Amino acid sequence: MPHIESLNLCGCFNLTDNGLGHAFVQDIPSLRVLNLSLCKQITDSSLGRIAQYLKNLEDCQKLTDLSLKHVSKGLNKLKELNLSFCGGISDAGMIHLSHMTHLCSLNLRSCDNISDTGIMHLAMGSLRLSGLDVSFCDKIGDQSLAYIAQGLYQLKSLSLCSCHISDDGINRMVRQMHELKTLNIGQCVRITDKGLELIADHLTQLTGIDLYGCTKITKRGLERITQLPCLKVLNLGLWQMTESERVR
Repeated sequence: MPHIESLNLCGCFNLTDNGLGHAFVQDIPSLRVLNLSLCKQITDSSLGRIAQYLKNLEDCQKLTDLSLKHVSKGLNKLKELNLSFCGGISDAGMIHLSHMTHLCSLNLRSCDNISDTGIMHLAMGSLRLSGLDVSFCDKIGDQSLAYIAQGLYQLKSLSLCSCHISDDGINRMVRQMHELKTLNIGQCVRITDKGLELIADHLTQLTGIDLYGCTKITKRGLERITQLPCLKVLNLGLWQMTESERVR
């Protein structure tokens, strides 16, 4: 398979380290995408072998902290990394990723063991991420937004859906995020009109914002958001006008 560019092994429950090892006995320079999600018998030892031969890999799923160590050393030209739903990775694994200078997009969606400390590790490294997704990471809070503003301020896309953030976190982030184009704060139920006003005042390059399930925002906050000069996409799912607003 010397010219293969994408290999999807998702759901190959019977695939073992030994079987996967036979596929990687020489360089496969054209391979850019490898999906190993739900390969329940694949362990960290396979990632060590893969890291030796796949120097241009861009997307790999279902990893642990030890795997991230292999990836950061052997796949240092990685551009995209999807770790969504990988419950085996933790804040410690973020230290390994924090120096992957070619990494552009990192998906940590529903990684239950990633907290503010993990975001701190990412922000203190040498990353130049343009996209970060930490949606449904329930240990992510306002402190993460402060770290993002300090070290990941070049982000163009940030997804924080269902994270435990508030207006205070928005206040600590928005003044540094001049390049941000899309922001997902859906189901962040602590966000109020104050947070929307801060976003409208400072994130003037936004083209899309997701406010799905933000139940504490009102018509006043939405009026400010809709004044963003570049806004093209606005998600207001589950939003309802209050009784007093209806009367007006």
